[in-house]
Amino acid sequence: MSRYTVAILGASGLVAQRLQELLFGHPFFEVVAIAGSPSSVGLMFEEIEWRLETQRPTYDILVCSMSDIPDVDIAFSALPSNVAEVVEPSLVARGIHVFSNASAFRRIAGIPLVIPEVNPEEMKSYEGHACATNCTVVPVVTPIIGLKKLGIKSITIQTRQALSGAGWRLLFDEEALAGNVNPFIPGEEDKLIAELKHLLDLDIPVLASCNRVPEKDGHFVSCGVEVSNQTTIEEVRELMNIPTLRLPSSPREVNMIIDDSPNREDHLWNGRGMTTTVGNIRVEGNIIRFDALSHNTVRGAAGGVILLAEFAVQESYITK
Repeated sequence: MSRYTVAILGASGLVAQRLQELLFGHPFFEVVAIAGSPSSVGLMFEEIEWRLETQRPTYDILVCSMSDIPDVDIAFSALPSNVAEVVEPSLVARGIHVFSNASAFRRIAGIPLVIPEVNPEEMKSYEGHACATNCTVVPVVTPIIGLKKLGIKSITIQTRQALSGAGWRLLFDEEALAGNVNPFIPGEEDKLIAELKHLLDLDIPVLASCNRVPEKDGHFVSCGVEVSNQTTIEEVRELMNIPTLRLPSSPREVNMIIDDSPNREDHLWNGRGMTTTVGNIRVEGNIIRFDALSHNTVRGAAGGVILLAEFAVQESYITK
């Protein structure tokens, strides 16, 4: 098939650059425009400071302003919420499909908030604008979604979130890298709880404590899930092994189940950064406990929103 033309909204941020990296040579999508902030407008892509540790892709593209985005098929947004609130609806009004990592339109009626392996049915309400989730919800919901069969009564979550979740500046902050980082993440618990309940389609008690830690990448969570039905570790492992999709960005395993607790050195890049690694699973009466790790700027952001657009193409929500 002929590829869909794409604009990336964002030039120098971490998620924008993950989009640039992951969309380079993509079989469905062809990047023809990159829109940036005033400090980036007018620069060639190769002149933008590359902030990722991976290799920079080679785009022969002049960065344009948000008001000069050409007529493309799809826009992938990595914009701050205040900018996204203005730019994204204007593109949808022009007939451009918008897939967003911005938080501005999450949980807004008529704009699906979707992880394709978790709640694909929500795309039935798609009308040209869809959102990927908060990065922290991914390692929580992908292991838990299969546990609904056991009757989920309540959930507790403790997170240890990487510096890159706050943007590129902390990655270049020597004090933060040395361990002197403020653990408080304003509003994170509320976002995590609201999105988790939405994705699970459950109105249950959820308690969350979210903390920033001095690690570059990867969000680690420890969860407790109270269920109605008695279960075993073997059954829990089986229920957590949810099906993957056959799409370009799909990992071989959505959740890789291991015996021990996952760690960033060994497991961050499982499935090219698209797999959640789940371990240290215990069953204590009616409480299921586990630890999980996922890559926050890949599966939790750029890779997740690209997968969502791939799913939209596969299911003919987008057509040529």
